[in-house]
Amino acid sequence: MFIHTNIKYIAIIAFVVLMVEPSMAQRWKMRRYEVGAGIGVTQVFGDIGGTLDQKNWFGLKDIKIDETRLAFPVNVRYRLLPLYSLKINGTLAFGHGDDADSRNNRGRAYRTMLAEFSAQGEYYFLAEERRYKSAAMFNKRGMVNNYMSFAGYGFVGLGGVYSRATVTYNGYDPGPYDRVKNNNIGVIMPFGIGFKYIISDRLLINAELGYRYSFTDYIEGFSQIQDSKHKDVYYFLQVGVGYKINTNSRGIPKFLSGDNKGKGRSHKSSGIKKPRSRKAAIR
Repeated sequence: MFIHTNIKYIAIIAFVVLMVEPSMAQRWKMRRYEVGAGIGVTQVFGDIGGTLDQKNWFGLKDIKIDETRLAFPVNVRYRLLPLYSLKINGTLAFGHGDDADSRNNRGRAYRTMLAEFSAQGEYYFLAEERRYKSAAMFNKRGMVNNYMSFAGYGFVGLGGVYSRATVTYNGYDPGPYDRVKNNNIGVIMPFGIGFKYIISDRLLINAELGYRYSFTDYIEGFSQIQDSKHKDVYYFLQVGVGYKINTNSRGIPKFLSGDNKGKGRSHKSSGIKKPRSRKAAIR
């Protein structure tokens, strides 16, 4: 009797898993688009203030809380495959640095505004889909769903950044090797890691740590050509919310595809006259 009961439960579990997994595997196609926005902080490492080298853990030892400034990211994601996404990202950020209390005590300081735009590819090492962590379980009331609520991903991409900076010398005169460029456009390569907490099929919260390697030395508007050995870099630490948009079978957001067109029309708009009475309907 005991063996037959176990076989019965095993058969039910196998049936449920076989039926549920294919449908969940295709669920991502119904919500391929995701829009998001957030807030974060940024830290710039250039020729003023903190420096960038391997002994300094690429600037991490020179992070100063009082020199971090706000960042405001917005993004749109499109899921190419269950574990791969393409993200278009834009960020408005601010930076500040000062030679005071740093290894470069030359009396220079700066403030900068960054406008960044990039395209990034994401790989999910923890799948975003809300799926079973293990086989279905049962309690006295029936089957218990044991869903994953977290997702993790790494990203890399390419983009551009516009920076508008102001450099001050705090009583010191500019040196013969100082170069200042207040307005600058440069190429960046972003990469980093992120995590998501899945609240529902539509809503999620994410956190992301991103590193930006730039191919310019004027993110903070200043370059000392004698001593500068590295291009400028900056970090983002951001949190935000994301919202998934319903997608049709062609991969187009439903609100743009016109799939809902025609629903909820009145008799008047459809051209069909409603009978005035039962007798009129019979005639």
